[in-house]
Amino acid sequence: MISVIVPVYNVEEYLEECLESIQYQTYTDIEVILVNDGSTDTSKEICERFCQVDSRFRLINQENKGQSVARNRGVKESIGEYLMFVDSDDVINKNVLEVLLPYMKTDVDIVECRMTRNKEEFYLNKISTIVFEGNAKEAILNCIEFKEVKFCPVTKLYTREIVEKIPFLEGYIYEDVFTGINYLKHIRKIVVIDYIGYYYRVHANSTMTKSFNEKDLDIFKVGNQLIDSFKDDEDMLPYIGYFMFCIGHGHYVKDGINKKSLYAYLYEDFIQNAAFLAKQSKEIVAKHRFLRLYLFAPKYYMHITYPLYQFFYKRWISAKKVMNNLSDKLHVRKK
Repeated sequence: MISVIVPVYNVEEYLEECLESIQYQTYTDIEVILVNDGSTDTSKEICERFCQVDSRFRLINQENKGQSVARNRGVKESIGEYLMFVDSDDVINKNVLEVLLPYMKTDVDIVECRMTRNKEEFYLNKISTIVFEGNAKEAILNCIEFKEVKFCPVTKLYTREIVEKIPFLEGYIYEDVFTGINYLKHIRKIVVIDYIGYYYRVHANSTMTKSFNEKDLDIFKVGNQLIDSFKDDEDMLPYIGYFMFCIGHGHYVKDGINKKSLYAYLYEDFIQNAAFLAKQSKEIVAKHRFLRLYLFAPKYYMHITYPLYQFFYKRWISAKKVMNNLSDKLHVRKK
């Protein structure tokens, strides 16, 4: 049996579409654990309606404690041999479970598919092929390079053993940074397939579209816990440092931080500490341009070096497009 765990909070506009995508799976040996996290809209009533017509659905109500608590509660209440997490404003492909399950062989702990934010692309079915297969170290290195393996908890089918080893950090946002990497730390093998099985909906209340607030500072608490979880692994720690350097850098840009921002020092200290860990590996430094630029002049990187790099890079790209267009026109004339 596969347990599909859905944390629910104030998503009445999208919830029915999400639950129908689970209800009509071509693989039918499932249970669906709905954890209503204190919703104040009609989400609870929608969940109850699905539970009434389909005995595979089960509703658990709790006070609003956050998505991590809801997911952990869902894991605790579930009984399936395999687990999948689905966010309640997203949609899964009707045959995603049927596609993922055959790859879950005796030595595989996670099977991952692709996600998309493009609904037209989501409905384009294609034959699945393996694009990555590797052990714990290989998977982590792939993930921190932002390649095929992703750290997000959705899009994956898990063995119960892996999920129960690493509960979600409670009380934080961006907790998936810690959980996703630590899942990989404990696997025997992961398989990633080139199959779009998950539609990630971007809307006004999505984490990716919200403007900065103090909860965004959770990334540093989560990041430091991730670093601490690898403190006894001298080989992997610099790679985790580089990963957190990228995450910190990305949040600095995403959150609109500048030199005068109230919390600029927190971002800069985190980036500096992560870069210090990363530079312990000559291989990492040699491989990554942004890290080298930072280490050249840490004090000026975010305010001078990086903005200048972006300025000239964009103009180089524009000039390259002009030259390519000119070359194409000349090539056509010669014909």
